[in-house]
Amino acid sequence: MPRGYLSQSQVALWQRNPEQYKAIYFDGRDELRPSNSGMTYGKVVADALEHGIQTGDLLTDAATLLLPKYDVMDVEFRAELKTPSGWIEILAKPDSLDSVTKDFYEYKTGKTAWTQTKAQMHLQMHWYATAIYLKYGVIPKAKLIWIETEMSIFEGGDHVRPTGRVEEFEVTFQLRNILNTMALITKVAKEIEVAWASHVTNPELLKF
Repeated sequence: MPRGYLSQSQVALWQRNPEQYKAIYFDGRDELRPSNSGMTYGKVVADALEHGIQTGDLLTDAATLLLPKYDVMDVEFRAELKTPSGWIEILAKPDSLDSVTKDFYEYKTGKTAWTQTKAQMHLQMHWYATAIYLKYGVIPKAKLIWIETEMSIFEGGDHVRPTGRVEEFEVTFQLRNILNTMALITKVAKEIEVAWASHVTNPELLKF
């Protein structure tokens, strides 16, 4: 692996656009990472929840204060998946984790509505459940919590702000879901490994 590990965002990007993945992770072109106002706002909320701080926006601070939380906030851990070709290290960072049961919450912001089906099928939820299973030997319970946002004119500019609508979706996992996610990780890791082994960062240098 170019970073020595796999994350859910890496797998999602590889499935969506392998060439963009290569540019970012093989060639180090971080400027190609996707970014927009919604993602920036999501990062603000995540930082506020992780560190227990206020953002300065009353609506955002009220929304984050009322969210259900476990005792471990936004802490990264790694797990290992054994495959016929060797070990794969995977990274996970649930927004909120119960240190005892290993149940977790994942918070999502945005104006596009989440549904029960969308939450249940979301790769990130299954990724974290798989990492927890590999690390701790338990299949957790989880909820995806959606904080609806909208663009509003505030202090002379457009800003992303919560509407006050918050919805919770319970996501359940069975062993077959964990095994399917392991199979996906193994498949994508192999594809990345093959591409990485033959990748030339500066192909124009081969002309000389």
